[in-house]
Amino acid sequence: MELTEYRDQINEIDDQILALLQKRAEISKKVGAVKSETGIAQVYVPHRQREVIVRLMAQNDGKFPEAALEAIWTEILSASRALQEPERVAFLGPVGSFGHLAARCHFGASTELIPVHPQVDIFTEVESGRANYGVVAIENSVQGTVRDVLERFQHTSLWICAETFQPIKQHLLSKSPLTEIRCVYSHPQPFAQCRAWLSRHLGSVEQVEVVSTSEAAQRAAEEPLAAAIASELASEIYQIPIVANAIMDEPNNTTRFFIIGSQMSDPSGHDRTSFFFAIRDKVGALHQVLGILEEARLNLSYLESLPSRTKPWEYVFFAEMDGHIADERVIVALEQLEELCRDVNVIGSYPRGTP
Repeated sequence: MELTEYRDQINEIDDQILALLQKRAEISKKVGAVKSETGIAQVYVPHRQREVIVRLMAQNDGKFPEAALEAIWTEILSASRALQEPERVAFLGPVGSFGHLAARCHFGASTELIPVHPQVDIFTEVESGRANYGVVAIENSVQGTVRDVLERFQHTSLWICAETFQPIKQHLLSKSPLTEIRCVYSHPQPFAQCRAWLSRHLGSVEQVEVVSTSEAAQRAAEEPLAAAIASELASEIYQIPIVANAIMDEPNNTTRFFIIGSQMSDPSGHDRTSFFFAIRDKVGALHQVLGILEEARLNLSYLESLPSRTKPWEYVFFAEMDGHIADERVIVALEQLEELCRDVNVIGSYPRGTP
């Protein structure tokens, strides 16, 4: 009787949740109508998504898992935006990739996701208007910066609108038991990331490199006695079971992705600013730049040099600091940097993601 009573209570709560979701959907439609009347084209608002989730997290008393709370509200926000206007988001394809997973986790399942290859062409899709936003990998915790993406930011009018962190969990997928597997497909990077596990469990099995983990999963789904190293999403899409979970050698391997779009994000109170700058060729020039940020009490979280491509042995620096371009401390620091440096180019102020 107790079990029946508890289930009845849950059914009643579910009915209330559904009624409130329906009420929320009606209000979302009204928001879309107001945006349309006032000429506001932006449906996805990064700082608003961050604000909603952070506010709810602060109210959570720990009885509900935070990761689940964020995932649920990501889907609610995704569905609400879809009621206003469908969004198109480009990611590094094919489907089932970690770029696909990052895009789906950030934008939700109600978003139209478009596979694009190679990754730098995601910029072109957004610049041309064929996609509203793009999701590009910028940095991996093990392998470092994605240089071609970083360099592409020097030649675009797009902004970094947000960032998201995606854990890289490599799984072994197969329709055969582990003892019967005779061939493993994957991209070269997952093979390198799972070297110790493969040596220990499948040391005598042939390893075949393909262009993507998605192709690997597709082949393993079609070939008997074959396996693939790929994502959980690939397992879902290609309907191939996971026979060994999380086989990567580095358990904390994570990739940071930038969300790129045509508009700058408003302040969220928890922001990061990314920019390029070039320094004059003189002693202590970089030290002076760092001194400006230190004096403004701005945390420099990233610094990397790239060849300028205009003159041999000259360099452009990519940097990231905490704060938004609308913050007074950031405004003052950027003004001082512009006086000191040959060129300062801000490419985004956006809500910080959670690693």
